[in-house]
Amino acid sequence: MDIKLDQVKGIGPSTLRILRNNHLWSTYDLVSYLPKGYEDFSITDFHQARHKDVITILGLIKTEPKLIRGQKVDRVTFKVEALHEQIEIIAFGKGYLIKQLVMGDEVQIKGTYHFYRHQINATSVIKAEKKLSIKPHYGIEGLHDKTVQNLIESIKENNQVTIYENLPKELLSTYHMPARQDAFFMLHLPKSFSEIEFARRRMKYEEAFYLQLRLMGSQPSIEKRLPKAYDIIRVKQLIDQLPFTLTQEQKEAVNDIFRDFKKDHASYRLIQGDVGSGKTIVSLLAAYAIITSGEQVSLMAPTELLAQQHFQLFSSLLKDSKIALLTGKTKNKEEIKDKIKRHEYDMVIGTHAMIEEDVMFHHLGLVIIDEQHKFGVATRESLMMKAKSKDVIYLTATPIPRTLAMVAFGESRVSIIKEKPKERKPVKTHYITKDHVNQLFDQMHSALLRKEHIFVVVPAIDSDKVTDNIDTLYQELTREFQSPIYVLHGRLSPMEQEKAMQSFVTNPGSILLATTMIEVGIDIPTATLMAIFNADRFGLSQLHQLRGRIGRSHLPSQCFVISEKEDIERLEILSKTDDGFTLSEYDLHERGPGDFLGMEQSGFFQFKFLDLIQDEKILREAQKNIQAIIHEPDFKTNPKYKYLVKAMTPSPMI
Repeated sequence: MDIKLDQVKGIGPSTLRILRNNHLWSTYDLVSYLPKGYEDFSITDFHQARHKDVITILGLIKTEPKLIRGQKVDRVTFKVEALHEQIEIIAFGKGYLIKQLVMGDEVQIKGTYHFYRHQINATSVIKAEKKLSIKPHYGIEGLHDKTVQNLIESIKENNQVTIYENLPKELLSTYHMPARQDAFFMLHLPKSFSEIEFARRRMKYEEAFYLQLRLMGSQPSIEKRLPKAYDIIRVKQLIDQLPFTLTQEQKEAVNDIFRDFKKDHASYRLIQGDVGSGKTIVSLLAAYAIITSGEQVSLMAPTELLAQQHFQLFSSLLKDSKIALLTGKTKNKEEIKDKIKRHEYDMVIGTHAMIEEDVMFHHLGLVIIDEQHKFGVATRESLMMKAKSKDVIYLTATPIPRTLAMVAFGESRVSIIKEKPKERKPVKTHYITKDHVNQLFDQMHSALLRKEHIFVVVPAIDSDKVTDNIDTLYQELTREFQSPIYVLHGRLSPMEQEKAMQSFVTNPGSILLATTMIEVGIDIPTATLMAIFNADRFGLSQLHQLRGRIGRSHLPSQCFVISEKEDIERLEILSKTDDGFTLSEYDLHERGPGDFLGMEQSGFFQFKFLDLIQDEKILREAQKNIQAIIHEPDFKTNPKYKYLVKAMTPSPMI
């Protein structure tokens, strides 16, 4: 049973007012309001601590402490384990610790958490007391933590709350997890840190279980169809005619897609290709296979620029196929729409214009959506509804962390392409502060003399909040350089945008000053230098995408990320790696999963306990368990699964 809080002993008018102001109305509300941490210890998962937060942890020393002599100050380093996760500790100016600490000691550490290095710069390292008092921290303004804990203890003793179990009993037994009610009280009234960990593990699994359940309900229903009758001989002939050799990972992705085509039901697949890895060619081969089967293909891109580029590439390589370009600027739309309907076009490449109601296909057999996260759920679904069978390929050059992709799409439906063509050289990335911008200008002068193309990117057109915007930087660049400078941003008309881009492309030794409009879809082999101003305002994945506009040939390329701030660790990391998947994991911490997947439900992936990167094992177990349960013959009719069937109610996702 649940009762109102005004009936709980110890809750007077002032306390009741504070609780209600925090949206706590019943005993269940209060018991499910779990501690944010304990004592001064941030023993919640490290992913809940932000970069440069001051935290205090309790952990076991797992490596022998080392003393490292420095020119100015000595430092002691070692690793500790807290809740089965290791983190590096660096203590500057505390050489004496080398005589006090040994491996296996339990220590209390306070210091600044460096998320990108996974380190704590310790200001205090002391041996923990044998019997440490564990005090939950709730963060309810106006109420002492001990008061909240006493209220919950009273609710437990007087049996004033009912917390129903929401996991199958067999799973609790299999994984030795506590009941939900027991887990709640363990978190509020812990006897030890191991008990907190025990309860948290159960809550992590619960979140993973219901995430997977909802995703199963959100996935497109399996539509029966005949296997795709593509002409493999013609496809192989096309591969042999390509002006380059497919990389091994491209071949594997193509094989994944063709295995999907051979199934007796519609399929969907996510193709993740890091910038410059050639995911577009993979989709081209898939499209051609469907064309040889006598069906039509649609490819939707987020910008006219990218749609035009795809149109040019596909038209040049698929010479025996009829391809239409359909965007907001297409002049003879009605004629093209009529030909699409009568199957006079094998493939249609375009933008949002393709989802208009009067765009009808004769037999749409494959939908390809490029940069799928840039489209809303409704837009994607509108195009899919035009298809005879719901076969879909999602493309993204914004790497999604592997675990997140596996969770959202299912492991068997994700193909990853990291490998770059052999002739391409890595882009050298330099992080500089604005006061060293002359280093950049020197390199720009050299590149312009070599008749190479240069991108200069800023976060805004004109803004008092951004020092370097289109307006201010255009003035600075025109003072410094005599070469042509073209400008591209969203306030220009489509015709003006096309003119600026075309002028830039056809004039080697020129500069394009732009906003992030160039993030995708620009492929200029002679583009060798990029400068990104106010780079601290961009996410790592976005910076990586922008950097991908250069280094697309054998020519050496450089990217400069410029910030007015010093010690931007994110930018240092960008300068050290060109692996978009590594960078995406850092970005996931800051941006959240919805940004990566283009999801409209912001709360879909919000967790109190689960970490989508660290808890891959738990996610896999939950996925396996859900699949086993829903494939039981009586799943939808068995009374014991009634609450799970209800929780699977579809909500549009991918």
